[in-house]
Amino acid sequence: MKRVLIVGLIILQAVSFGRQSPATSQMLQDVQSNTVNPKSEKVNYPALDSISQFGARYAKPTAPELPLGPADRARPLIHNGAIYLSLHDAIALAIENNLDVEVARYSLTIAGTETLRASGGGNLRGVDYAVQESPTGVGGPGSPLLNSAASTVTPTTPTVNDLTSLNVLSEAPSNLSVQGTAGYAAGPTVPTLQPILVGQSTYFNRRNSTLLTATTTGNPAALTPSSNVLNFITANYALVQGFSYGTQLEVDVNNAAQALYSDQSRLNPFSAPNTSITITQPLFKGRGKGINLRYIRIASINQKISRLLFYQQLISTVYGVSRLYYDLVSLNENTQVKRETLTAARKLYEDDKAQVEQGTLAPLELTRAQSLLTSSELDLIQAEGLVHQQEVILKTQLARRGTADPVLGHLHVIPTDPIVIPSTDDLRPLDSLVSEALLLRPDLAQASLQVQSGEVALKASINAARPQIDLIGNFQTRGSTEVPFTTLGTPGTGLITAPTDLGVAGLRLSKIYQAGIQVNLPLKNRVAEADAARDLLQTRQAEARTQLLANQVREQVENSVIALQTARSALNAATQSRVYQEQLLGAERDRLSVGASTNFLVIQQQSYLAQARATEVTARSVYIKARVALDRAVGNLLEKNGITYEDSVLGQLPADSPAKP
Repeated sequence: MKRVLIVGLIILQAVSFGRQSPATSQMLQDVQSNTVNPKSEKVNYPALDSISQFGARYAKPTAPELPLGPADRARPLIHNGAIYLSLHDAIALAIENNLDVEVARYSLTIAGTETLRASGGGNLRGVDYAVQESPTGVGGPGSPLLNSAASTVTPTTPTVNDLTSLNVLSEAPSNLSVQGTAGYAAGPTVPTLQPILVGQSTYFNRRNSTLLTATTTGNPAALTPSSNVLNFITANYALVQGFSYGTQLEVDVNNAAQALYSDQSRLNPFSAPNTSITITQPLFKGRGKGINLRYIRIASINQKISRLLFYQQLISTVYGVSRLYYDLVSLNENTQVKRETLTAARKLYEDDKAQVEQGTLAPLELTRAQSLLTSSELDLIQAEGLVHQQEVILKTQLARRGTADPVLGHLHVIPTDPIVIPSTDDLRPLDSLVSEALLLRPDLAQASLQVQSGEVALKASINAARPQIDLIGNFQTRGSTEVPFTTLGTPGTGLITAPTDLGVAGLRLSKIYQAGIQVNLPLKNRVAEADAARDLLQTRQAEARTQLLANQVREQVENSVIALQTARSALNAATQSRVYQEQLLGAERDRLSVGASTNFLVIQQQSYLAQARATEVTARSVYIKARVALDRAVGNLLEKNGITYEDSVLGQLPADSPAKP
């Protein structure tokens, strides 16, 4: 008993103090309270505007088919057999057509059905906390664009890259749940918040009666069949309604019939209609609006969570599409470098060939030039292959049918926004960026809301540990017995069990008034005690995971700042290396013109310059993606790209929305 009291005091103390939710930005508060619903991903409920449409309550809801139409937004962007795509157009196409975003839209509507279910006294079916990440593409970690450009290889030896390893559809989804998989205890029974009518009717129920007859020989009386028939109709119904304080009202109407036989062998049908009204009020377990309306409150919190999860999916999608777009820009730049390198190698080969024919150059030098030409051709082929793969991956994110889209089809994608490197990064102090991230990150905000919903469930678990002592009052017009034990509420389905006294006939007695208490008291209460203690610990676990997420937000911001600074330094070094390599190549050509160098050294410097230019392209790509990653870590990526929550839910972005600097 002492242990029970200690655990109970700890739980009550934990609940009494409560938990303060971390502050969120006004923007996230607006997202949580935004009630705009998707258009194509909605549910159409039957109309309930009049009594004549009562039957519509039992008709099935309908929903539009999954929209798999073409990416019409891309039609004006097609010119000369190619799609000329800006970054904003790519992001807009993704938000309108990306299936990860589409799945998140359905989650918004599903969260609305949870509120409807809870309003009828049902429990909740849960929220999908998965946020899908976009594919990394061929410019991601481990790709040839990042590795081969900076490698040191023999200039005349080509490097063959395995492109089949780059066909990655998507990264693993992120599960943002902080509540774990066990769930919370059911808690006290939820009131039947919607009126429930149960009952039965029996028609043309016939009973053959019997007659008591005596024989002429003085033998005892015998029962013989009679042709008398008794026809009667029964209608036994009960209406049950629960209320937010735990009160339950039950009204029973009963006209069950009885057949009595008199001593004169006559059939005496006897019908005793009875009306019973019972009111039950819990005193401890199941009492209070906070307990009985908990699912409605949790459903409301879940709706806010679903909106923040949708916002988080938008951030992940915009981030992924931005990476894919900038990688495509870099891959095209890399292809242009390879093309120019091939042109230079071909010119060198033609010049050497002419000198060999004139006898002014050894044939071995021509072989070296030819080797460089072959290597350059292979580099160009592989660079073009990377571009085509990146186009396929990007178009898959921009159209609901991917490359089978009738608009995008197999057209080439030409990015129109170059990578622009600012002269300075203009980074604010780290603490300022972290503070902003803690206010703007929707994943952190929704985690805090999960803790709030857990605390609501915890209060119900604590209430379930209290004794069940209920006040009960009953009135019967023709009662004969006391009211049996009343079952309160619904087991989370919105439906009740049939009242135990339904169908029990009454006698012609006086009116009955009853009042008293009913008790259901486990003497050790171990199950409820364990549930309350576990739910308390699970709430603390959710708080720990939320704090861990906050720490990860700080870590991500710090790492993103470091990555951006490192990318800036690497870009500066790569640019200087390319400049120096251009100077070395020019000097080597000048020396060759006066006979102070060899053709091999010129070829070598030409290859080194191509390598330096490719490295610079990679460094520019790494920098711009580091900039986007920092915006994602801080949480202002959508704002900088002019993306709003409401437009994204509707899937109708403005035609032009310039990004903020």
